[in-house]
Amino acid sequence: MKVIGINASPRKRANTQTLVEAILSGAEKNGAQTRLVNLREMEINGCLGCEGCKKHLGKCVQKDDLTPLLQDLTEYDAIILGTPVFWFHVSAQFKMLVDRLYCFMEHTDPKTGEPVMRFEFPAGKKFVLVISRGDNEPAEVLPQFYDHLNEWLNIIPLSLGAGSIEFLHQYGAEIDRKAAKNDTALIERAEALGGTL
Repeated sequence: MKVIGINASPRKRANTQTLVEAILSGAEKNGAQTRLVNLREMEINGCLGCEGCKKHLGKCVQKDDLTPLLQDLTEYDAIILGTPVFWFHVSAQFKMLVDRLYCFMEHTDPKTGEPVMRFEFPAGKKFVLVISRGDNEPAEVLPQFYDHLNEWLNIIPLSLGAGSIEFLHQYGAEIDRKAAKNDTALIERAEALGGTL
Protein backbone atom coordinates (compact mmCIF):
# COMPACT_ATOMS: atom_id res chain seq x y z
CA MET A 1 0.00 0.00 0.00
CA LYS A 2 1.42 3.38 -1.05
CA VAL A 3 0.00 6.61 0.36
CA ILE A 4 0.95 10.15 -0.62
CA GLY A 5 0.02 13.25 1.32
CA ILE A 6 0.07 16.63 -0.41
CA ASN A 7 0.16 19.69 1.80
CA ALA A 8 -0.91 22.84 -0.04
CA SER A 9 -0.48 25.24 2.85
CA PRO A 10 2.02 28.05 2.27
CA ARG A 11 2.69 28.13 6.02
CA LYS A 12 5.45 25.89 7.32
CA ARG A 13 4.41 23.24 9.86
CA ALA A 14 0.95 24.72 10.36
CA ASN A 15 -2.42 22.99 10.80
CA THR A 16 -2.88 21.49 7.34
CA GLN A 17 0.57 19.91 7.38
CA THR A 18 0.03 18.63 10.93
CA LEU A 19 -3.18 16.86 9.91
CA VAL A 20 -1.78 15.43 6.67
CA GLU A 21 1.21 14.09 8.64
CA ALA A 22 -1.10 12.56 11.24
CA ILE A 23 -3.03 10.68 8.55
CA LEU A 24 0.24 9.49 7.00
CA SER A 25 1.41 8.36 10.45
CA GLY A 26 -1.73 6.30 10.93
CA ALA A 27 -1.25 4.70 7.51
CA GLU A 28 2.42 3.98 8.20
CA LYS A 29 1.60 2.29 11.52
CA ASN A 30 -0.57 -0.11 9.53
CA GLY A 31 2.20 -0.99 7.10
CA ALA A 32 1.78 1.58 4.32
CA GLN A 33 4.67 3.23 2.51
CA THR A 34 4.11 6.97 2.82
CA ARG A 35 5.36 10.20 1.28
CA LEU A 36 4.74 13.83 2.23
CA VAL A 37 4.89 16.58 -0.39
CA ASN A 38 4.85 20.25 0.60
CA LEU A 39 3.83 22.28 -2.44
CA ARG A 40 5.31 25.43 -0.91
CA GLU A 41 8.78 23.90 -1.39
CA MET A 42 8.27 23.28 -5.11
CA GLU A 43 8.58 25.39 -8.23
CA ILE A 44 5.09 25.11 -9.68
CA ASN A 45 3.17 26.95 -12.35
CA GLY A 46 -0.52 27.28 -13.04
CA CYS A 47 -2.09 25.61 -16.05
CA LEU A 48 -1.27 27.47 -19.28
CA GLY A 49 -4.39 26.27 -21.11
CA CYS A 50 -2.07 25.36 -23.98
CA GLU A 51 -3.82 22.01 -24.70
CA GLY A 52 -0.40 20.38 -25.19
CA CYS A 53 -1.44 17.60 -22.82
CA LYS A 54 -4.18 16.55 -25.22
CA LYS A 55 -1.54 15.25 -27.64
CA HIS A 56 -0.23 12.89 -24.93
CA LEU A 57 -3.10 12.54 -22.49
CA GLY A 58 -1.98 12.42 -18.88
CA LYS A 59 1.31 14.21 -19.48
CA CYS A 60 1.66 17.93 -18.81
CA VAL A 61 4.14 19.62 -21.17
CA GLN A 62 5.43 22.08 -18.56
CA LYS A 63 8.89 21.62 -17.10
CA ASP A 64 8.48 22.36 -13.41
CA ASP A 65 8.38 20.34 -10.18
CA LEU A 66 4.66 19.61 -10.52
CA THR A 67 4.90 17.70 -13.81
CA PRO A 68 6.67 14.63 -12.35
CA LEU A 69 4.47 14.77 -9.25
CA LEU A 70 1.36 14.48 -11.43
CA GLN A 71 2.78 11.30 -12.94
CA ASP A 72 3.70 9.99 -9.49
CA LEU A 73 0.09 10.34 -8.32
CA THR A 74 -0.96 7.56 -10.70
CA GLU A 75 1.26 5.12 -8.77
CA TYR A 76 -0.27 5.64 -5.32
CA ASP A 77 -3.14 3.66 -3.81
CA ALA A 78 -4.32 6.53 -1.62
CA ILE A 79 -3.99 10.29 -2.07
CA ILE A 80 -4.37 12.84 0.73
CA LEU A 81 -5.00 16.40 -0.43
CA GLY A 82 -4.71 19.08 2.24
CA THR A 83 -5.50 22.78 2.01
CA PRO A 84 -6.20 25.66 4.34
CA VAL A 85 -9.15 27.91 3.54
CA PHE A 86 -8.21 31.41 2.41
CA TRP A 87 -10.97 33.84 1.43
CA PHE A 88 -13.60 31.06 1.50
CA HIS A 89 -11.62 28.86 -0.90
CA VAL A 90 -8.52 26.70 -1.23
CA SER A 91 -4.97 28.03 -1.19
CA ALA A 92 -3.34 29.23 -4.41
CA GLN A 93 -0.98 26.25 -4.31
CA PHE A 94 -3.88 23.81 -4.09
CA LYS A 95 -5.70 25.49 -6.98
CA MET A 96 -2.59 25.27 -9.18
CA LEU A 97 -2.37 21.54 -8.47
CA VAL A 98 -6.04 20.99 -9.28
CA ASP A 99 -5.86 23.03 -12.49
CA ARG A 100 -2.90 20.98 -13.65
CA LEU A 101 -4.91 17.76 -13.18
CA TYR A 102 -6.50 18.92 -16.45
CA CYS A 103 -3.70 17.02 -18.19
CA PHE A 104 -5.61 13.81 -17.40
CA MET A 105 -8.87 15.07 -18.91
CA GLU A 106 -10.07 14.33 -22.41
CA HIS A 107 -12.91 16.53 -23.64
CA THR A 108 -13.01 15.51 -27.31
CA ASP A 109 -13.04 11.98 -28.71
CA PRO A 110 -9.86 11.83 -30.84
CA LYS A 111 -11.50 9.52 -33.38
CA THR A 112 -14.91 11.15 -33.84
CA GLY A 113 -14.35 14.70 -32.61
CA GLU A 114 -17.45 14.35 -30.46
CA PRO A 115 -17.51 15.96 -27.00
CA VAL A 116 -16.65 13.56 -24.16
CA MET A 117 -15.70 13.83 -20.49
CA ARG A 118 -13.08 11.25 -19.63
CA PHE A 119 -10.08 11.18 -17.29
CA GLU A 120 -6.98 9.15 -18.09
CA PHE A 121 -6.28 8.44 -14.43
CA PRO A 122 -6.28 5.04 -12.70
CA ALA A 123 -9.68 4.58 -11.06
CA GLY A 124 -10.38 3.17 -7.62
CA LYS A 125 -7.91 5.16 -5.53
CA LYS A 126 -8.74 6.22 -1.99
CA PHE A 127 -8.88 9.98 -1.47
CA VAL A 128 -8.80 11.99 1.74
CA LEU A 129 -9.45 15.73 1.65
CA VAL A 130 -8.10 17.72 4.61
CA ILE A 131 -9.50 21.22 5.09
CA SER A 132 -8.36 23.58 7.84
CA ARG A 133 -10.26 26.80 8.32
CA GLY A 134 -10.23 29.63 10.79
CA ASP A 135 -13.99 30.01 11.09
CA ASN A 136 -16.09 27.87 13.38
CA GLU A 137 -18.80 25.48 12.26
CA PRO A 138 -21.50 26.48 11.63
CA ALA A 139 -20.10 29.64 10.10
CA GLU A 140 -21.73 32.84 11.27
CA VAL A 141 -20.75 34.82 8.18
CA LEU A 142 -21.51 33.65 4.62
CA PRO A 143 -21.99 29.94 5.41
CA GLN A 144 -23.14 29.33 1.83
CA PHE A 145 -19.56 29.96 0.68
CA TYR A 146 -18.40 26.90 2.58
CA ASP A 147 -21.22 24.77 1.13
CA HIS A 148 -19.96 25.70 -2.31
CA LEU A 149 -16.37 24.86 -1.33
CA ASN A 150 -17.26 21.38 -0.07
CA GLU A 151 -19.20 20.63 -3.24
CA TRP A 152 -16.29 21.81 -5.41
CA LEU A 153 -13.75 19.77 -3.42
CA ASN A 154 -15.88 16.65 -3.84
CA ILE A 155 -15.73 17.01 -7.63
CA ILE A 156 -11.95 16.48 -7.70
CA PRO A 157 -11.80 12.83 -6.53
CA LEU A 158 -15.10 12.01 -8.25
CA SER A 159 -13.66 13.19 -11.56
CA LEU A 160 -10.58 11.04 -11.04
CA GLY A 161 -12.65 7.90 -10.45
CA ALA A 162 -12.11 7.64 -6.71
CA GLY A 163 -12.87 4.35 -5.04
CA SER A 164 -13.60 6.16 -1.78
CA ILE A 165 -13.64 9.74 -0.50
CA GLU A 166 -13.17 10.89 3.09
CA PHE A 167 -13.13 14.41 4.49
CA LEU A 168 -11.30 15.63 7.58
CA HIS A 169 -12.29 19.16 8.62
CA GLN A 170 -10.65 21.38 11.17
CA TYR A 171 -12.81 24.30 12.26
CA GLY A 172 -12.06 27.38 14.33
CA ALA A 173 -8.28 27.38 13.94
CA GLU A 174 -8.23 31.14 13.38
CA ILE A 175 -4.54 31.92 12.68
CA ASP A 176 -3.11 29.62 15.35
CA ARG A 177 -0.74 27.31 13.47
CA LYS A 178 -0.64 24.90 16.45
CA ALA A 179 -4.41 24.56 16.80
CA ALA A 180 -4.45 21.11 15.20
CA LYS A 181 -1.40 19.90 17.11
CA ASN A 182 -3.04 20.90 20.39
CA ASP A 183 -6.34 19.18 19.54
CA THR A 184 -5.74 15.62 20.74
CA ALA A 185 -9.12 14.33 19.58
CA LEU A 186 -8.61 15.70 16.06
CA ILE A 187 -5.13 14.18 15.79
CA GLU A 188 -6.50 10.84 16.93
CA ARG A 189 -9.24 11.05 14.30
CA ALA A 190 -6.64 11.82 11.63
CA GLU A 191 -4.42 8.90 12.64
CA ALA A 192 -7.40 6.55 12.76
CA LEU A 193 -8.43 7.70 9.31
CA GLY A 194 -4.93 6.97 8.05
CA GLY A 195 -5.16 3.52 9.56
CA THR A 196 -8.24 2.75 7.46
CA LEU A 197 -6.35 3.43 4.26
